[in-house]
Amino acid sequence: MNPAAYIRRETGVSVVINTMLTLGFFLVAFGRSGAPVPVWGIGAYVFDFVPQGFMIGLMASLVPGALAGKALRSERVAAVAAASPLPSGLLLRSLLMAVGGAAAGVAISGGLLFALGLEQLPWGGALAAKLVWAVVLAALVMPAGLRAALARG
Repeated sequence: MNPAAYIRRETGVSVVINTMLTLGFFLVAFGRSGAPVPVWGIGAYVFDFVPQGFMIGLMASLVPGALAGKALRSERVAAVAAASPLPSGLLLRSLLMAVGGAAAGVAISGGLLFALGLEQLPWGGALAAKLVWAVVLAALVMPAGLRAALARG
């Protein structure tokens, strides 16, 4: 299989899965009442970007990277031509992407919400932003991790 087609297909799957998981975890963390979501503090909105970003970064690179390596070794998918700047080791690469996902989520959401001076968010807006972040992060992490896995074999 063409590596570009493989990466596109797997990224699409990852985006859907991570968006649905984010929806589920948001409902567990913030309920379905529609009440405003607190922004600051342990367990609040910005803090919730830590586990969300970490898990999307980890799970959009670890399992797909292992499967891509297996597909590459069995010649079901071709190697990519360019080397990746990411670490060649699957576990190190996945942990780096997980920590990066968590840090980026907190920095972006925290910086924006701090600049806006918000203490709480409307429930629907908070959910929408979390879902958008899930799509964006999975769409960035997945192809980068797969290219690294297909370049390293």
